[in-house]
Amino acid sequence: MRSHSLGRHFKTLEQQRNMIFPRIKNLSQDELWKRPQADKWSIGETLYHLYLITKMLRIAAKFLIPSTILFAQIKKHKPFETEIHDIYKEYKEKKNRGMKAPFILDPPKNISRQWNFKGLNQLIYKETWKIETMVAEINEETAGHIIFPDPVAHHPNLIQAVQLLAIHEAHHFRIIEKQLDSITLNEK
Repeated sequence: MRSHSLGRHFKTLEQQRNMIFPRIKNLSQDELWKRPQADKWSIGETLYHLYLITKMLRIAAKFLIPSTILFAQIKKHKPFETEIHDIYKEYKEKKNRGMKAPFILDPPKNISRQWNFKGLNQLIYKETWKIETMVAEINEETAGHIIFPDPVAHHPNLIQAVQLLAIHEAHHFRIIEKQLDSITLNEK
C-alpha cells in the first residue's frame, strides 16, 4: 500500500473484524438472524448491511478514481486531511437518533436463510480486498485529493472514505456486541 494512511485504515478494519467475528462465527443460524426487536436488524442483517456499504464504496471508487485521478495528482502538493470525525456520532448528538440507512443499503427482507456467517464474512472480505487492490498503488498525496461527492459525510477524500468505513463498522460492531452479550445472558 503506497498510502500510509490508507494502509492504517485498512488495518483498523481488519483488527475490528478480528475482534468481533470469532464471537459471531459460533452463532446458530437462528441466533444470527433473530432480530432483537421487530424494528432492529439481526446480526446477520447488520453484516449484510456492512457488505452493502463496502460494495457501494468500491463501486463509487471504481468510477471516481479514474475520472478524478489526474486532477488529484495536479493538486497533490496542496494540504489534505487524513482523518475524519465520526459523522454517525455527530448525527446522533444533533438529531437525538441514529442515522437511517438509505434504502439501497438495507438488507433484503427475505435474506435470513440465504447466508451463514462464513458466507457473510466472505462477502465483506472480498469487497474489502477489491477496494484494497484498487487503491494499493495510489500514493498518499493523490489519495488525499480524490474527493467523494457525499454531502452527508462532508465530501471525504479517499483516505477519509476508508476511515469512515471503519468508523461505520465500529458503530455497528458496538451494537452487535450488545446483541451478543444478550444472547450469552439468555443462554445462562
